[in-house]
Amino acid sequence: MTRRSELIALVSNAFRNPYVMDIIDKFTIELQNRKLRPLIFNLGTEFDSFEVISLMSQYQVDGVVIASSTLPYGFAKSVADFGMPTVIAFGGGMSQNAVSAAFVDNIEGGRIAARALVHGGYRSVGFLGGPSHATTTQDRLSGFQGQLASDGISPVQVVFAAEYSHAAGMETAIGMIKAHSELDALFCADDLLAAGAFDAIRHNMKRAIPEVGIIGFNDIQMAGWPSYNLTTIRSHVEQVIAHAIDMLQLQIEHGPRPIEKRIVSCELVMRETLRSAVPVG
Repeated sequence: MTRRSELIALVSNAFRNPYVMDIIDKFTIELQNRKLRPLIFNLGTEFDSFEVISLMSQYQVDGVVIASSTLPYGFAKSVADFGMPTVIAFGGGMSQNAVSAAFVDNIEGGRIAARALVHGGYRSVGFLGGPSHATTTQDRLSGFQGQLASDGISPVQVVFAAEYSHAAGMETAIGMIKAHSELDALFCADDLLAAGAFDAIRHNMKRAIPEVGIIGFNDIQMAGWPSYNLTTIRSHVEQVIAHAIDMLQLQIEHGPRPIEKRIVSCELVMRETLRSAVPVG
């Protein structure tokens, strides 16, 4: 007999984002493959985080996966302090150490984006991020700025959208280009933002792509649609999920463990929103 419930709480938000839904889909499949039972919690703005923690405790979950980069980092620590084994997936970047986390190498992803823009001949570049508190946005911007600096370039603009969404990308990109007409490329910290920027540039601002270049991040299904053919940074979602569950199971089976970070690589996917990367010089 075991006193374990085999229930794993899977906490996220922004369920309207197809990338989040893809993550939830893959998480539930992997948990079920390991004979664990996922219990999904949607921590949207209308839900009190401490009520959700209390509810997870009532269900007697064995552990908690927080699959988000936009939830307040203090939430993860509060869950862990409540005594539940806890890991973060896709958030909890390099600067945050309260809870074990598995995530994409967002800093390197930012560097990859910067190198692709420089090699494509772009010089007046901007960064369109998600919410400024999101660890994914913070780390992608850090890598992007650092790589550009090594080439003697500073971003013309760094702007943060209120959320990772098509509407936010469109609205923010319009404002950026109106403020800086010389802008010739955008690195967007998410594919939905990039799709919004694409539509803003092509349809609202009447400028040509890839003469104005766009790079997204995540390589969601929409990025490969013929209507976008978006150049993007692909993250290896399945590896992040496997690492997160591995770390959680170690906590469940062996008790508290040292804080651990497991980082998964990413790669450039060249499509039609960027001029071909050719060496400069």
